[in-house]
Amino acid sequence: MQDIPIEHYFSRGIEMAKSNYWSLFISIILLILFCFLAAISIIGILFIPALMAGYYKYLLSVARGEEKGIMESWSFGFKNGMWWKSLLMGIMYGLGILFGFLLFIIPGIFLATVWLLGWFVLVDRDVLPTQALGKSYELVMKLGFWKVFGVYALLTLGIQILSIIPIVNILALFALPFVMMVYVAIYENTFIKPNAVNSLESGIRN
Repeated sequence: MQDIPIEHYFSRGIEMAKSNYWSLFISIILLILFCFLAAISIIGILFIPALMAGYYKYLLSVARGEEKGIMESWSFGFKNGMWWKSLLMGIMYGLGILFGFLLFIIPGIFLATVWLLGWFVLVDRDVLPTQALGKSYELVMKLGFWKVFGVYALLTLGIQILSIIPIVNILALFALPFVMMVYVAIYENTFIKPNAVNSLESGIRN
């Protein structure tokens, strides 16, 4: 883990997104489409978390230079028990943050920050959803809560501003690859495997 300033996460994320922009953008469009189609039926809704798990797996594969296609990564969400893990993760994550925001907002902001890396941990390690959220909390605290919160707040605010301006709200969609790769940069920096930071740096140089 490196102690780096906030702006380095943005620069790292932007560099990774620039070199893989269109594949990242297409993955977002496909995710939105698949989730929309799944949401048409009650049974389909149960598969949305698995789609999210596959999407996060794809983000990590892009950051690490792994040669995995979008569809190959998405199939990950339905293998080796990941479906029920992602479903439980989605329920815990969604309800936890929802109730947190209902409790005077601040608890919701706190949980959204400390659980920011939860999905990455879930798909990257062989752990249960409860362990993924706990590990996310641990990593965020080691990195620095206020530093991670600063990144989260700036990105969320930027997307919200783009979304509410009628003429340019479409830009929010095009900005999402950069946003997501900034989050990947945070996770890769807090990843405890020895080659994680080196992989990130190598991916940026390439």
